[in-house]
Amino acid sequence: MKTDSSHLIKVSLSLFRNKGYKRTSMADIGRASGLLKGSIYHHFANKEHLLVEVIGHVIELFEDEVFAPALRTDVGAKERLGAMVDAVESYYIEHRVCALVHLWPDALQESKEAREIIQRFFLRWQSVMADLLVARYGNEEAQRLSADALAKIEGAVIWLQIVGDEETLRRCCDSVRNLL
Repeated sequence: MKTDSSHLIKVSLSLFRNKGYKRTSMADIGRASGLLKGSIYHHFANKEHLLVEVIGHVIELFEDEVFAPALRTDVGAKERLGAMVDAVESYYIEHRVCALVHLWPDALQESKEAREIIQRFFLRWQSVMADLLVARYGNEEAQRLSADALAKIEGAVIWLQIVGDEETLRRCCDSVRNLL
């Protein structure tokens, strides 16, 4: 069976979401992908490299599905913010967890590179949202509001993961949409 690195990344992401990075072994990834553990090393030098690639995959999904609608220039800021929040809400309701927040504690301990990539991602997300809000609120307030909005959304995702309550996430997303 031939398995490419993108399949291994998707399998690893699923396992990392469910078990966490530290509790997922390369043998677990091998079993889930149908490969021998040693074959994984053909694609990834080590587990840390795989973690970085998984994080990159999640970020690429967000770039395409969440940030791209916010960066369009053919519609107004309100519509772009709404499209971005719609995509975030759909993503988190489907997956029930923020993979990057879930991976953060392990990244903090295991990989400086992973930690820095996750930090840059969240700062980028804040910046993309702040750019939508700046015309109405000014730069400083737009930065504050976007940081608060992300904290609300991520907190609601944790609540969703723990309690299973989608409505809290929906209300948080509505409050972000209503910023414009």
